[in-house]
Amino acid sequence: MFAAVLGAMVSSGEFRHSTAALTYLATPERGCVLTAKAVAAAVYGAAFGLLAGAISTGTGLAFVAARGYHVDLSVGALTGHIAGATVGAALCAVIGVGAGALVRSQLAAVIAIFVWGLVIESLVGGLFTSVRPYLPYTAATTLAGIKLGGAAFGPAHGVSGGSPLPFIAAVVLVGAVGTLLCVIAARTTVRHDIS
Repeated sequence: MFAAVLGAMVSSGEFRHSTAALTYLATPERGCVLTAKAVAAAVYGAAFGLLAGAISTGTGLAFVAARGYHVDLSVGALTGHIAGATVGAALCAVIGVGAGALVRSQLAAVIAIFVWGLVIESLVGGLFTSVRPYLPYTAATTLAGIKLGGAAFGPAHGVSGGSPLPFIAAVVLVGAVGTLLCVIAARTTVRHDIS
């Protein structure tokens, strides 16, 4: 979710600080600017996801070692979860870029991201378990090995049942949502007058 916030800040920050006009004067092709922002946000999102995955894995392993517990996960599984967190954060950052470009207001985009992830997906995932694996934030969190609904709040957190999407399907879903938001923004709000 924080990677999506980073993406929203990347794309909407220029409107907040009134520097968008200078950017578009230097690079008149606004679609290229949006694409560059999406790529940059994805790189920073991936770094954020890698760091978060490494820190959480290291902290968990230190706790387990201090308590003398047995680790049931293999090195390959742990590495896969860190890789999934990296990919998921990169794709969420692209979603944030699309949301920020659509809304243009940095505060509104950040609020929308939190409302979507914490409220809407939790409610929809809690009420309709068959839809839950197809929700973008839920799919992104399952890439990191989190149980279906484990990152949700409210009614979706404790709901059991269903299985997450396969890794590739979750990547395609989250990537498609990010791409769709960016394409809609490129065809609508990015073309509007910025003065």
